[in-house]
Amino acid sequence: MKGKYSGRHMTIYGSVLPGAISLANWAAKTNITEKAKQRLRVVDWLRFHNNNVSLTARHFGLNRETVGIWLRKFRRAGMLGLNDGSHRPKNVRKPTTSWEIVNEIIKTRKQYPAWSKYKIKRILSRQNIVVSASTIGRVLKRKDLISKKISVKRNRAAKNPRKRFPKGLRIAFAGDMVQVDTKHVNLMGGKRIYQFTAIDVLTKKRVLRYYPSLASKNGADFLRYYLARFAFQTRAIQTDNGPEFLKHFDVLCKELNIPHYFIYPRTPKQNTYVEVSHLADKNEFYLQGNIGCDIKSMQKRLEEWEYVWNHVRPHEALNYLTPDEYLDRLQFIPLSTQKVIVLQT
Repeated sequence: MKGKYSGRHMTIYGSVLPGAISLANWAAKTNITEKAKQRLRVVDWLRFHNNNVSLTARHFGLNRETVGIWLRKFRRAGMLGLNDGSHRPKNVRKPTTSWEIVNEIIKTRKQYPAWSKYKIKRILSRQNIVVSASTIGRVLKRKDLISKKISVKRNRAAKNPRKRFPKGLRIAFAGDMVQVDTKHVNLMGGKRIYQFTAIDVLTKKRVLRYYPSLASKNGADFLRYYLARFAFQTRAIQTDNGPEFLKHFDVLCKELNIPHYFIYPRTPKQNTYVEVSHLADKNEFYLQGNIGCDIKSMQKRLEEWEYVWNHVRPHEALNYLTPDEYLDRLQFIPLSTQKVIVLQT
């Protein structure tokens, strides 16, 4: 039976230790936390069993180091030594910023409470006050002047804003804008793979490929793959803000000198063309029994579906032509009568 403090005595696993009554009374009058009381039971059990650390550790399901630490704390400071100590770092950074600069930081912050530490740094530099943004951040934190409503992610976004396509962007030629997105697919057996899709906004021509994850290296690999498959040059790319389109993907866009536009967070309607094509994938491909057991067999089926989409399927948006038929006819359509798509933010 587990021991517990009750009434006038302390019972330890069916035995009353010598002096337990006085210990219990003393513990009740002192500032002993519940955690310390639990540790005290372990130490009492240890002392009652000839200080056998291994036996005590096995009995309570603890490791030997923990039991040893509690015993040493008890011997050094008694019951109070079993209370949790301060978790404050031993080496605390002491403020080195002068009070004059601190006052200017606080004054600027109160004048512009929504401005970031980077903006405050710029304002102070106009007064010939040289101070780092990290120092300003520490001062604001120390003085409790950081707004909890403004997240760190938004601050980072302010430093590195993502490029959005210009309002009213005109799409008049194949490749003027290619939307790229991903769609997860659950295989038979529950394993998940990811369909990467590139669709030309004007001609609706697509390139599809599966990858096992949303790593940005896979995104970059797909970018190279689809660029080699399209017969026309890509002049702009638009994606959502997923991890597969950051890092390696975005760097490759810059290396290839292809503008990479991001949609606004949680606004998939800005990626309308690729989203609509994914709905067609769901209804016309996956719900028609095209779910396999492994990525290799699925890749073959996806290539067949890509061919159907580009060469067989009539598209209402293209006046019931296929993307390939529409692309072939573009070269014979006068520019004055050619279809133009205007993208709105």
